[in-house]
Amino acid sequence: MELLNRYLHAVRFWLPKSQQEDIIAELGEDLRSQIEDREAALGRPLDEDGLAAILRERGNPMLVAARYLPQRSLIGPALFPVYQFILKLVIVWILPPIFILVVGPATILSGRDPSLALVHTVWTLLMAAVFAFGVITLIFAAMERYPHESMLKWDPRRLPRVPPAKAATRPQPVPGYMAIVELLAAIGASLLWLEVMWLRTSFDFNGVTIALAPIWRSFFWPILLVTLSGVPIGLMGWLRPWWMRARSCVRLAVDGVTLVLTGALVNMGPWVRVAAHNLPAAGMADANRWANVGTSIGLGGIAIITLVDAVQEARRLVQQRPVGNHAPVAVRR
Repeated sequence: MELLNRYLHAVRFWLPKSQQEDIIAELGEDLRSQIEDREAALGRPLDEDGLAAILRERGNPMLVAARYLPQRSLIGPALFPVYQFILKLVIVWILPPIFILVVGPATILSGRDPSLALVHTVWTLLMAAVFAFGVITLIFAAMERYPHESMLKWDPRRLPRVPPAKAATRPQPVPGYMAIVELLAAIGASLLWLEVMWLRTSFDFNGVTIALAPIWRSFFWPILLVTLSGVPIGLMGWLRPWWMRARSCVRLAVDGVTLVLTGALVNMGPWVRVAAHNLPAAGMADANRWANVGTSIGLGGIAIITLVDAVQEARRLVQQRPVGNHAPVAVRR
């Protein structure tokens, strides 16, 4: 019955947590009864092909779970959990960090009035969130109207295996797609750092030149090593997802180095210099002050994010127990 357990586990993934136990119990009892009837008719136990045929008749796990969810007009229950996940990922976890750490400081530094620049940044963030909401909604509405044939043509034998019961309270391996995202992000951050520090150290915004202070040169190689560290971490999560303790140790070490570098940089300002020919001396002093205030806020944000990640990795290490040298079969990609 391993294939049946894998099927029920896949259906459970798409159900609300408050309803998972009841629905899975009902669905499992129904399927077991159907299997017993089929075995009685054949006079022999079902093999894997016969069981796969029954599960294929029942339907794709996501569509089966949708039958127990409330009906929605624009986006049906089959796609709504995925739609909700993507929407939260973009609007909560992607857009705000980009605007706080990149777009916001750049807008404030390039504007004459920091207050207006801050208002403009917040307004742009809201518009970007509305735009993302609209685009994602239209895409999923189109998917709802024109479903792909893969939703109907599927093989139950390709379902991921169920994690062992003893691993339920332990941290699970990082999903394959998250490891790939981490790998690509590390490569992008490293290339960006090389672009900023190797090819150019100043930026021009409508006549306002922002140059990095020489102190950044002293931290070139340590910061580059920190950004590049995401490459082996991502590869480890992608190719060896069962190396969870090793991955947590490496991430914890990288977080420690990042906190040390950030703490050192915080005490070595100013970090940027602003120059503009059309600004008076008082305006130039304000521009430099606000530019470095924005940089210090960015460094503080990096420190907070790094500290939160370090705490999470430390908790994962405490929760994990030494395991044998074998790869778990429950790795979702």
